[in-house]
Amino acid sequence: MTEDDLLGLAYQSTGRLRRFALHLCGDADVADDLVQDAILRALASRRQLRDGTRALPWLFSILRSLFLTRHARAEHRRELLDTDAAEPVANLEEEMLSKGVGDEVATALATLPEAWRTCLLLCDVEGLSYDEIASVVDCPGGTVRSRIARARARLMESLRDYAARGGIGRGGRP
Repeated sequence: MTEDDLLGLAYQSTGRLRRFALHLCGDADVADDLVQDAILRALASRRQLRDGTRALPWLFSILRSLFLTRHARAEHRRELLDTDAAEPVANLEEEMLSKGVGDEVATALATLPEAWRTCLLLCDVEGLSYDEIASVVDCPGGTVRSRIARARARLMESLRDYAARGGIGRGGRP
């Protein structure tokens, strides 16, 4: 894939990459930095991409890897400082509320394990296939399916009472 091809794809996908970064970190400025750094890293290592049709999942993978590395570093720094002040890892709730999703839904989504949430968001929000998600999170396709199924089940369980209180169906109860 040429540099121009990769830049064109990155330009077309900037909104999707930014949305995914925002889901990961919850901060618009940090999300913008993650996207920019992911694109720069992709450009620097574009020769490693063997199949140009897999460029978008590859970009998502680089973005996620950058987030996880930075998150681990931040956790390590917190441990070194040995403070009790909790630095928020994500502000997913605020981002979702700005799009009209209620507190209960944002809270339920934010409480999912990161691996489950990532797979669910890549599938249901970004529309990636299970195989593409597997390449992003570097795990087998069966694991992706399992994580998505578990994430959906946990969300349904978490939101059952919320739905019942809101008069939505029977709150998922038989």
